[in-house]
Amino acid sequence: MRVLLVTSMFPPYAGGGVSSHVRDLATSLAKEGHEVSVLTSRRRKAPAPDESRHVPAGVQVIYCEDFRRMAMRIGALTREVQFDVVHFHAFNSLALAALCVGGAGAIVFTLHSDSANYLASVRGWTSHHPAYRAFLLYERFVARIPDVTIAVSNRMAEYGRGIGITGIVRIPNAVDANYWATDPSVPRNGSGPMLLVPRMHVPKNGIEYAADAMRQIVESTHDATMLITGDGPLRSVLERKAREIGSDRIRLVGLVSQEEMRELYRSADVVVIPSVTTSGTQENTSISALEAMASGKPVIATGIGGLLEVIHDGEEGILVPERDADAIAAAAIRLVTDRKLAESIGRQGRARVVKEFSLSGWTKRVLDVYASALALRGRTTAFDPA
Repeated sequence: MRVLLVTSMFPPYAGGGVSSHVRDLATSLAKEGHEVSVLTSRRRKAPAPDESRHVPAGVQVIYCEDFRRMAMRIGALTREVQFDVVHFHAFNSLALAALCVGGAGAIVFTLHSDSANYLASVRGWTSHHPAYRAFLLYERFVARIPDVTIAVSNRMAEYGRGIGITGIVRIPNAVDANYWATDPSVPRNGSGPMLLVPRMHVPKNGIEYAADAMRQIVESTHDATMLITGDGPLRSVLERKAREIGSDRIRLVGLVSQEEMRELYRSADVVVIPSVTTSGTQENTSISALEAMASGKPVIATGIGGLLEVIHDGEEGILVPERDADAIAAAAIRLVTDRKLAESIGRQGRARVVKEFSLSGWTKRVLDVYASALALRGRTTAFDPA
């Protein structure tokens, strides 16, 4: 099967869940023997010297200078190759679907987030802001283009139905449990407890509450440190908090590669996913939480959105109320002082990822969607979903 994945977010020019999702899907589809291409953007950044290192084996990645160049490229590309499926990721990329009419056997869309609400949370729009209302109308319009839509959580499935999408299939995010596995017999580097916050610096990720929790954590454990990965519009806020609490206690390490992230998970004692509800948008089935769980690390997460589909409180992680630095601190102190509890939660978290959120099962479900989308178009390929 010839598949084109379309996204404006792909390594090494973007971090976050969509970027990881598309990379893993491309990798897994190629391993299954399908011809996979990715059309993406360098987001107006200079070509990275190690760009080729981020291209999965067996996958062709077409890097365009920016989104406008993606729009200029997709029509000719789809007519030239005649892909069986063109699979768009996130609402911004779906704007390009109308440009490949006649060049795709079927069109599939993955609904990663409610973009209008997400943009409102980042830009401070109210529900009456004209740009917000325009994005809501845009979502309702373009959401009718795909043959089948994949929702990454129950919440996204409900959102999709609310804007008029009828053909929705819920397929939660997944990760490569083998890649993220750690060897518990290998001692962690460093002395004191290390907390990891693998989050982009945007309002819905609530990183500031994890930073605030460090005041109590340091008072209790004295030698604890916190590493925050990623980047984004709230970086200056986090830098200020780090200075207030102590740069030796909180370090912002920026965007990191997949390999570097794996090492950070291996070095961490606890992973914190402090997401919050902002302008109506929430976390879905967090890829960062799944990666941490696959690494066998105990996770502290907010009990909202898709995180409730991933973690049972006290089993695969500890759930806390949103915007509650005290609760994050209490959970962190509990985990770093009770190693048996931390190890038990880590084991249960990894077991759940292996059972319910592994790449093999996820890829099969996506391929089933491709087959059903092609069937709706009266098209078939040599691919047999059975």
